[in-house]
Amino acid sequence: MRFNQKTTLSTILLFFFCMILPHAAEAGSPFPGRERVLEVPLIESTEESGVPVPVIDGRLNEAAWEKAAVSNTFWCSLKNKKPSDDTEVLVMRDSEYLYVGFRIYDKNPEAIQSTTAVRNVGMGYDDAITVQLDPFFNHRDISNFSVNPGGAQSDTRAGGRSSKIEWRGDWEGAAERTDYGWSAEFAIPFAILNYQDGDTVFGVNFMRYQSRTKEFSYWADITPQGLNEEMGRLTGLVLPPSSEKKAWTFMPYALAGRNIPDKKRRVKDFLGTGGIDVRYQPRRNLTGMLALNPDFSQVEDAVSDISFSYSEKALSENRPFFAEGSGYFTSGSDDTRYFYSRRIPDFNVGTKAFGRVGRTKLGILLSESPDDRYDVTSRVLYELDKTNSAIGTVVGTQQPEFNNILTAAQFGGRQDYGLNYSVDAAVTETTEVTDPDIPDGSGAHYKGSLGWKWDYMYVTATGDKYDTSYYPANALLANNVPGTRGASLVTGYSREMSHPVWQAIEGSVGTKYRETSDGRKQSQTTYGSGSVEFQNDMRVGLYHDQGPYRPVSDTRGVFKNYFNQDTYNSATVDFNTRSNQYSGGVQYDWGKLGGDDYEYYAAYTWWRPVTMVRLNVTAERTNNFGTSDQIITTASWNITPEQALAGRVIYTDDAQYYRLAYSFKPRKGLDIYAVYDDNPTSNAEYSVKVVKTF
Repeated sequence: MRFNQKTTLSTILLFFFCMILPHAAEAGSPFPGRERVLEVPLIESTEESGVPVPVIDGRLNEAAWEKAAVSNTFWCSLKNKKPSDDTEVLVMRDSEYLYVGFRIYDKNPEAIQSTTAVRNVGMGYDDAITVQLDPFFNHRDISNFSVNPGGAQSDTRAGGRSSKIEWRGDWEGAAERTDYGWSAEFAIPFAILNYQDGDTVFGVNFMRYQSRTKEFSYWADITPQGLNEEMGRLTGLVLPPSSEKKAWTFMPYALAGRNIPDKKRRVKDFLGTGGIDVRYQPRRNLTGMLALNPDFSQVEDAVSDISFSYSEKALSENRPFFAEGSGYFTSGSDDTRYFYSRRIPDFNVGTKAFGRVGRTKLGILLSESPDDRYDVTSRVLYELDKTNSAIGTVVGTQQPEFNNILTAAQFGGRQDYGLNYSVDAAVTETTEVTDPDIPDGSGAHYKGSLGWKWDYMYVTATGDKYDTSYYPANALLANNVPGTRGASLVTGYSREMSHPVWQAIEGSVGTKYRETSDGRKQSQTTYGSGSVEFQNDMRVGLYHDQGPYRPVSDTRGVFKNYFNQDTYNSATVDFNTRSNQYSGGVQYDWGKLGGDDYEYYAAYTWWRPVTMVRLNVTAERTNNFGTSDQIITTASWNITPEQALAGRVIYTDDAQYYRLAYSFKPRKGLDIYAVYDDNPTSNAEYSVKVVKTF
């Protein structure tokens, strides 16, 4: 298929929209989700009451459940229809726990899917039931607790939490198959939740995924837009106050290894070292952390694909220190333009504190690294109301080559009728510069967007400006934007549906324009994309963009006197998209990028031959001023719920990288890690690490 200036994907998208728009929403929609309320009864576990607390085994057979508040009538918010099968929820509490039970009906119990057996690896597309809690009732800080029919648990906590259970806090969940489908029980301690003392109301929703019908259904209808402010409420809560006891947690470690690099990247024939992480939580909504000589040598490096890019690609952050409380420092990938934690090297000493006071969330992070480097990040978010926020950020670094500080202010949110907006302003100051590639002085950045969102469609207009001397040293910034200003306009459509052929459809069309500070065109792009997922779990996607691009010279903010006439097309096909057993796909990109013909091929697949084993393979080839290849193969084996073995092999044009890692991580106590790494640039690395938490 060939695309040109006259035939873009907009024609294809228009055809898709016309195919599905006549399918109106099902009649009988429920009342607004925010009107759903459950008054939570108190159960007393005493000899006099004769009502013991439930045993969390998934069976719902204790007398205590007879006293629970009961509700049903779920709704498929994304597809705007009634679910195929009913779900019933039961809620009660005592002085320490919130108890939630479910009766989950299924007309075909034999088709219930449960493949995940390891905690906190995600449910994938297993049948699952989830409790969503919003303890601050601010429609932002929402924690999710999930169980599948096999009793595997998974959770994500508001604000970001590390995986260590002593820090994360434990909860109980269980499930059991029944003649009507399956049932589940949750016991969530109030002690692991953050909330304001004296509160009596939590925001809440209950979500079910049914694998057989591919339906997400919700107790409180959050609309196709997924609006958190439409969640329901738990009322009548009497919550335990924050403990006055100083809550200290210590996590010392010892590591020994051969050919291990130290923090200055000097490889040691033998390295023996140790350190400690300390966590201090004086009250429920305030946490402090201190890391002395932390070890990141065993952290697996993130690997980028080899597709074409004019600028640096963002990679995931795998170092545990940055996971705890991460939500207090960033709100999403867009925040990397102000703070990108991978800019901070493996440090000697790091400390951070984060918490909440009323409607204000705040966090501060400081680190001292080798070669006299110091970094600091602080962020304050104030909730103006349920959907609008103001954010202030300061990021600073002191290095031998320069000192740099960034100050940013952000305002953004949305209105009930669909309007959404954001306004950013940032200033950097760079001093004591000894590196000629780093701009000296101050610079500014401004960005604003205005848009509208309906249930299935949206439109957004954006404008921005970057001074040449704007330099956010600890952020991720595309190298073509200093010394430019730009604007963009995009509209799109996205919908899941119950249709004989289509399962989900999405698409967008837009245009982007950028010019240099002296008024010359830097780039102009028009683009369109679309994808369709069919009921047979096959998804087809297409993308096209084209337009002139003026490359950046070796000098920051100075552009060359010619254009690359870029054209980029991409086609993808994915198979078995909603499976927990195996899936895969292929991608082919072609066009003209960077002044040369461009081709990119990728094939990817994963397979779970048995419940505890998973294999992933990705193979790529890029043709652009030469040919590059990369194949990544990973395998993991959960020997037991506490022991795991994982391996990774990376093949590139002229090198191979090998990694084998063993971990023993009981629920509490002593963790043991053993890692083997081999790469062509150094001798093979061997290390063993022991971590004790108390």
